[in-house]
Amino acid sequence: MLCFGGGGAVRIGIVGSGQVARALARGYAAHGHRIRLGTRQAEVEGLPVGSPAEAVRDADLVVLAVRGTVAVDLVTSLAEALEGRVLVDATNPLEGSTGVPRLFVGHTDSLGERVQRAAPRARVVKAYNIVGNALMVDPQLPGGPPTMFIAGDDDAAKATVTGLLQETGWDVADLGGIEASRLLEPMCLAWVAYGARTGTWSHALKLLHAD
Repeated sequence: MLCFGGGGAVRIGIVGSGQVARALARGYAAHGHRIRLGTRQAEVEGLPVGSPAEAVRDADLVVLAVRGTVAVDLVTSLAEALEGRVLVDATNPLEGSTGVPRLFVGHTDSLGERVQRAAPRARVVKAYNIVGNALMVDPQLPGGPPTMFIAGDDDAAKATVTGLLQETGWDVADLGGIEASRLLEPMCLAWVAYGARTGTWSHALKLLHAD
């Protein structure tokens, strides 16, 4: 298992080059980790880049940070390189053809499950899909560390991702197997709805418990 929280630099490949990918890259680099974006772009704000396959091959841990509409096809193309690797799925199955964000899969399936099926030998952990990119690493909120809900079938992979999240300012709540993505992905809509209603986007979720 990879060691976070003072265990030295970890090589993290981030597939994508949008706002989420760049925020995670800068945040992880600030914690001393070696990052590389997997993208077709030649340059991304001075960050290290390579092809998606190169970013996966060189990584100890991989984060999928692309639009949900392209996630499955991209993971399918990388399935061999992803074999045995921890793959953090930060995507959401969002589409906005009606002008209002909605999920293109849900209830009896999820994008997290589709990503796992696309790379059956990867160790997929759903995370980061319930908060905006500005708070993904080292969120500083008055109520204390917010809660990142995660899901995945591999307990060791979830322990690794939990270590990364805790190192970067999160409390973590494990909802179970990858099928719990069916619960996590609609949580993104709740986050969006609150932001749209209030006009603010600096919010996150917090699970409170007595024990």
